[in-house]
Amino acid sequence: MHWGKVLMHCLIIVFLFLVAAIFVNPLTDGIDNGTSRVVVKELIRIGVTVGLLWLYARLFFKRSSSYFGISKLCKTEKIWFLVGFALPLIVIVFYLLTQYVVFEKQDQLPLNTVLTFIIGSFITACSAGVIEEILFRGYLFRLIEDKWNAATAILVTSVLFGALHLLTVNGQQLLDVYLILIAGTLVGILFSLIVYKTRVVWNAVVVHIIWNFFMNSKILQFVSTADQSHSSFLMFRFTSDSIWITGGTFGIEVAVPVVVMYVLTIAWLAFRKPYLNR
Repeated sequence: MHWGKVLMHCLIIVFLFLVAAIFVNPLTDGIDNGTSRVVVKELIRIGVTVGLLWLYARLFFKRSSSYFGISKLCKTEKIWFLVGFALPLIVIVFYLLTQYVVFEKQDQLPLNTVLTFIIGSFITACSAGVIEEILFRGYLFRLIEDKWNAATAILVTSVLFGALHLLTVNGQQLLDVYLILIAGTLVGILFSLIVYKTRVVWNAVVVHIIWNFFMNSKILQFVSTADQSHSSFLMFRFTSDSIWITGGTFGIEVAVPVVVMYVLTIAWLAFRKPYLNR
C-alpha cells in the first residue's frame, strides 16, 4: 500500500474515534444519576467506536480482527494481570516510603457510595483501555508496521497517544505539556511493546484497564494538601508542591518517579522474548 494511502487510512481511523466520542456525549445528557450516566455513556462509546473501527477495517482492508492483534480474549496471558496490578502498587509503595504523600483515612463511606466509585471507575477504565488499545496498538500499529517496520509503528503511535492526552487537560503550562508528551509517549511505548512481543492487543488492554482503575479514577487519588474538592475510596495527600513529584496539572501519572517506572518497565519488555519464540 502506498504511504499516502496508509496516512489517509490512519487519519480516517483517528477521525472515526473522535466522531464516536463527540456523538456519544449528548446521548446520555437526560440521565440524572451521575454514575448511571457515566456507565451508559462509556458502554455506548465502546460499542460505537469498536463497531465503527471494525466495519472500516472489514470494508477497506478485507482483514479479520485477529490480523490486527484483536484476537479472542482467551489468548490473554496471566502475567499481564500481574503486571497490571504491580505497576500502581509500585507507585503507591514508593510514594509512601519516600514520604512524598500521607494516607488520609476516609470516614466510613456508605456502601452505595463505595459501589458507585467501583462501578463508575471500572466502566470508565474499561472504556479507555479497550478503545485506546484497539485504536493505537491494534489498527494504527499494524497499518504502520506493515508499511514500514515495528520501530516506526511503536514510535508514531506512542507519540500520537501522548499528544492525544493533551486534549484532556485545560490550563496547561509549557512544563505540563512537556511532562504529558514525555510520559504519554513512554506509556505508549510500554503498551506497544506488550502488543509487539505477544501479538495480542488484549494483553495491553488488561494492563491499561487495571492502571486506569487504580490511578485514574475515584478508587484512589493523589491530591494536594489544600485540595478539598476531591473524594475517593483511598486518598493520598502530597507533602511536596514540586511539579516533578506531583505531576502538575495532569497529575501523578506524569510525575518523574512514575516516568522512571515506565522506563524500567520498557527496559524489561525490550529484553523479554517475543511470544512466538518462547
